[in-house]
Amino acid sequence: MSDKIEKFLAYQGKISVICADTTELVEKARLTHDLSPVVTAAFGRMLTITAIMGNEMKSQKDKLTIQIKGNGPIQMMVATANNFPQVKGYVANPQIDIPLNEFGKLDVGEAVGQEGYINVIKDIGLKDPYIGISP
Repeated sequence: MSDKIEKFLAYQGKISVICADTTELVEKARLTHDLSPVVTAAFGRMLTITAIMGNEMKSQKDKLTIQIKGNGPIQMMVATANNFPQVKGYVANPQIDIPLNEFGKLDVGEAVGQEGYINVIKDIGLKDPYIGISP
């Protein structure tokens, strides 16, 4: 089975729904970067949203870059995509081991950190790229 992104409209086109299966993308990233389980979960989520956002771009020349810098042990993750979407990325600290959260789940929030920012850059061929930064 290969990765795919499916798009749907609901309620007479008033609601857009996008579903993504990125199991192979995340597994390839895990193997390539030798990611720990919690980093795989965090980076996999980032790769998935980057693929979805990249797929929404109109031109084949458009480029998307997403960067997350947090105060957690992962420190920084970056991913890029085009509109195919072809996705690639990097994790500053791929091997971290932190305890599970109080629900017995991987503590992605603690790994990324509670303070920091997300930076989204869309280059759609204009003079300057669109840049958005949010805490």
